[in-house]
Amino acid sequence: MDSGRFAIPGDAAAAAEWPDEGAAPPSARPTERTLADQLQLHHMEIARRKEILGFTPADVAVLAAARPVIDQQLEAIVAEFYERQTAIEEISLIIGDAETLRRLRAAQREYIADLFSGFYDADYVNNRLRIGQVHKRLGVEPKYYLSAIKALKDILRATIKARVEDPQVVAATLEALDRLLHFDTALVFDTYIRSMLLELEAARERAVRYAHSLEERVAERTRELAEMSRVDALTGLLNQRAFHEELRRELARAKRDAAPLALAWFDIDGFKAINDAQGHQRGDELLRIVGRVVASAKRDVDVAARHGGDEFAVLLPGTPHEGARLFAMRLACRLQEEAGVRVSMGLVQTGPEAFDGPDELLRKADQRMYAEKRVHAKSRRRPPAGGGAPEAEAGAA
Repeated sequence: MDSGRFAIPGDAAAAAEWPDEGAAPPSARPTERTLADQLQLHHMEIARRKEILGFTPADVAVLAAARPVIDQQLEAIVAEFYERQTAIEEISLIIGDAETLRRLRAAQREYIADLFSGFYDADYVNNRLRIGQVHKRLGVEPKYYLSAIKALKDILRATIKARVEDPQVVAATLEALDRLLHFDTALVFDTYIRSMLLELEAARERAVRYAHSLEERVAERTRELAEMSRVDALTGLLNQRAFHEELRRELARAKRDAAPLALAWFDIDGFKAINDAQGHQRGDELLRIVGRVVASAKRDVDVAARHGGDEFAVLLPGTPHEGARLFAMRLACRLQEEAGVRVSMGLVQTGPEAFDGPDELLRKADQRMYAEKRVHAKSRRRPPAGGGAPEAEAGAA
């Protein structure tokens, strides 16, 4: 039992993956099912809750836009929050020691960041359900959770009012935050009051099973189209949109498992010149060959995509930088042998302790790819010292 999550709205533990509705039989052990699955919180129910609260895409946008302001003040917000919390004698006694308070501060930073992340999906929902579960197991009274939410809400409102100049933006952001905190509180209290809702749960389970059967009929007819929408037609790899979805998913999984995640990001040297000199048909053929080589070189767990134009990406779960470097070298050799092209590749690793966000990871990989491209350009201007296979070099992650 981890008392380190007491009396805070946030929880640092990563959530399980989104449940496949109906996939787990009613007799499955709780440890084999996510909290969302146990509570039958499928995507239709979550969407309905947001609709009831009036939480719209516009709210998502204003909260995400406020993220830089919150990030700048994050340490001050957390400090003020725990100054207030530890002033309450009962909470201070249950927190108990400095190490627990340190863990609480780290968890609270993640919770606040999630509020302004712009992503309120399955991982987000499961995190909030875990908060309620931990509070319930510890026997924490709901009044302490509600007082913590009230304190955090007051601090965040004051911060936004002080740091955002446009009154209309302030009003919209505060309204969106209010709706999201209501959404959070409802999820937390689902686990608090589950024992009081058993009869209602039974009726909802029957409704969900019926809805699931209808969804399956529709899904069977649309599955192929949905899969096609994720695949790049030219190379057979994932397209840009699907890659960004997989990147977020793999980052969440790496955080849960405290595992490294590497990204190889590359493009074809001189591809525009090939298109100009030999025509787009030849360029397309090269892209198809590159896609085929990448697909055959990666592992089943790896995620390969054509990001656009002649840019490609390969996610390597559980792979440290040295393993990624060896993969990149083998891939570069195969691409020269089978496609006759040289590539510039950027390698980055995140985890297993500190993790970059998706945008930061892509930015670093792109910078290192262009650094290698400059090296290649300089080497082409010098007489070659000898033959040999190309190398895919990159800076340390």
